[in-house]
Order: sequence, then structure tokens, then C-alpha cells
Amino acid sequence: MKTVTTNKLTKFTSFILTLLILSSPVFAYPPDPDNAALLYYQAYISYEKADDTMEDMVADLSRGNIEPNERIKKYIESCRAAIDLAAAATEIPNCNWGLKYSDGVSINLAHVAQTRKLVFLITAEARILAAEGDYQKAINRCLTVHKIGKHVGDDTPISFLVSMSIDKMVASRIQDILADMQPDLETLTCLKAKLAEVPFKTPSLRFAMRSEKECFSSEMQVDRRDKLLALCSGPEEVGDLEKMAIKRVTEGDEVFFAKNRDYYIKHMNSLDEVLESSIPYAEVYSRLEQLNERPGKEITENPAATLTSLLTPAFGRIYSIEIRTKTISNSIRTAVEIYMIKAKSGKLPDTLPDGLPGDLFSGKDFKYEKTADGFALRCQGEEFQKGRMRRMLEFKVKK
Repeated sequence: MKTVTTNKLTKFTSFILTLLILSSPVFAYPPDPDNAALLYYQAYISYEKADDTMEDMVADLSRGNIEPNERIKKYIESCRAAIDLAAAATEIPNCNWGLKYSDGVSINLAHVAQTRKLVFLITAEARILAAEGDYQKAINRCLTVHKIGKHVGDDTPISFLVSMSIDKMVASRIQDILADMQPDLETLTCLKAKLAEVPFKTPSLRFAMRSEKECFSSEMQVDRRDKLLALCSGPEEVGDLEKMAIKRVTEGDEVFFAKNRDYYIKHMNSLDEVLESSIPYAEVYSRLEQLNERPGKEITENPAATLTSLLTPAFGRIYSIEIRTKTISNSIRTAVEIYMIKAKSGKLPDTLPDGLPGDLFSGKDFKYEKTADGFALRCQGEEFQKGRMRRMLEFKVKK
């Protein structure tokens, strides 16, 4: 009797457990990170660290200075995990680098240098893929880097400049790939669609400036004098004005720092107002340059201009870099349209189609001209008709 009761109890227990298992939700893995920076940080520690020679070779291949070789291919393949992590990161809109903003002017931006290494690695692989004839995959690698540049962001002017540098690099790599391949409508259509996407916030000089203003104005305190002096004292020999300024900072009291803080905030607000205006590039640049020169002109008679004169970067030049980079990006999008016409009709158009992205220096369309090797898109301003900018807007078409 006891055995029968035990068997019934065992069967009942098994039945209840079965019901519980069947009614329980299917086991699921925890979700992937929703912050792209977490995957980028994993990528930084995943790729095989290269010696100086290999780092130089990867950078040279990325720039097109050397041809792919087996040694570089082997190294890049050893970094597959890092490349895949970076590609996965670019599919996540949110990217918070977790910067310790409370460090102020001493904020650690080590991720910026690591990102540049990753970018060289991925664009070098794009060169290899293009050399092997896999143009679609090569372009996709470039577009991955394009998204990485957006993720670098504009938390600081340094971050912003690196983002612009990455955008310019991507444009150059795509330009080379388009020159190397026969115009293929399917590949070009896909590229056009991808370039038109805006998956993330576009880095902005204005945002970087505002972040810089908050950071530096909070640091202009008498008890943070040493941090500011460390920034003022570069490796190069300083002139008499700089010596005078550094002496003021060294001896300044709370009133001195308060007046410098007020001057700095007003100066940065003036720069922001110029950038917010809708006036043409040349006038914006001129006004920014004038504002940047003002603290240096006033420093002798006005001690309140001291820290602004010492610490404010040349935002006029940074603005010019922003416009140049975005103009180059526009040239790629316009060039893709021309390549598509070549793919459809077998010949280049005689004139530039209407409604295409234009020259941001002038606010007008690019000047279009056929060349012996393909075609060129020219900026309207005379100063952009020569030198490196001119070469960057020349596109080859494979015969």
C-alpha cells in the first residue's frame, strides 16, 4: 500500500512539474546593450595589438599609399572580432561614451585615439575588399566607418574634429572605390540610399562649443588655477604677452577669475550667435575670426580677457573645417548621381542635374566639368579652385 501511494505521489509531482515547465516562458537571453559605446569599448580590447610597423602599414593601406599584402590581410583577419563588434555598434542609435565631465578641462578622451585606430583598420579592410573586386562589401565597410564618425560625436571640440576627420576619410575611400569599379547601378543605388540615411544625430560645432563653454567656465575658479596653468603652458616658448597672461593667472584672486569667467561666457555667446545666423559662409568665417582676435587685442588693457585669450581655440578655422568636410560629403552624394547616369546611359551627362547637394562655401551648386579621366565638381570660390580641395573633388570613371 505504501508503494502504491508513493508511486501516485511521484506521478502527481511529475505531472505538476511538467505543467510548470510548459506554462513557463521560453528562456531568453538578456538583451544586447542599447549603448553603442559598450560595444566599441569591447572592440578596443578585442583586436590584436599591432606593433608600430603594422600600425603604419594599416594606416598606409587605408590611405592608399601601399597595396594589400598577405601580412596585412592576416593581421586584419585576426581582428575580426573587433571589426564585427564595431559593425554591431553602428546599428545602435544611442552612443554615450560615459565621459567623466566632472574632470572638466582634464577630461579623459582616450576613446578618441582608440576609435581612430579602429577606423584605419576597417578602411584598410575596405581597400582589400575593393582590390579583390568585392566593391559592395568594400562600400559597406566605408559606410560602417561613416556611422562610427557620427558616434564619435561633439561632446568636445576635439571629438567634433575627429568626427569631421573620419567623415573626410570615408569620402576619400568611397571616391577611390568608385574610381576603381565599373559603374554598377545596383551598387550605386544602394550607396545612394545609405548616404541619404540619417540614423544618428549629426555632430555640430555649435553643440561642441556650448559643451566647451560649460566645461571651461566652470573651471575658471581660483582653486582650479593649476589645471588652467597646465593648459596654458605648452612645450613651445611663449612670448611676452603669454608670459604676462600666465603671471596674471598665477597671481589672480577670486575677483580676477570671476571677471574672466564673465568675459569668456560673453565671448562664447557671441560666437554662438554668429553660427546661429543664416548669413553666407564667408561672412560667418570673417566674423568668427574677428571675434577670436578680440581677446588677444584687449588683453594688455583688460585683464578680464586673459583666460579667453589663452584658452579659446580658433573656432573660425574649425568652422571652415566643418564646411569643407560637409561640402566634400555633398560632392560624394552628387558624384553618385553622375555615376548612376553613366551606368544607365553609358556616358556622362553634359550638365549637372538639378536638385543635387551643393557647395556649402558658396551656397550654390557645384560647377561640373568633364575631364580626361572622368569629371570634376568645383566649388564656386576662387580660393577653393586650387590645391588639395580641388584634387579632392575630382572623380575618375573606369573605362
